[in-house]
Amino acid sequence: MKKRAGRETAIDKIVQNVIENLSGKGRVSEEEISEIWRKAVGAKMARHTKPISIRKSVLLVNVDGSGWLYELTIKKREILRKLSGKFRGKQLKGLRFRIGELLESKPR
Repeated sequence: MKKRAGRETAIDKIVQNVIENLSGKGRVSEEEISEIWRKAVGAKMARHTKPISIRKSVLLVNVDGSGWLYELTIKKREILRKLSGKFRGKQLKGLRFRIGELLESKPR
């Protein structure tokens, strides 16, 4: 059976894309998210917050108190503007803040 060059190339691209998606290539790591966040909000605010994840183009951020939650909510548009285009070209559509744990959970 004879293989067509164009078809072989298309299949190769599909397989390569699947492998890259499974390996996380192109995804932003937690460390990168934290560093980008710190630069956008400043060191003082970063000490009271922890970016958790990006889902459906929304960055979820834990905050250590209601005062910081209020301040972040007021500055949401400004922060979102500073974060624009910083996540490997992925555009954030929103920010979601919640009071939650900031420390890394330690393995037992």
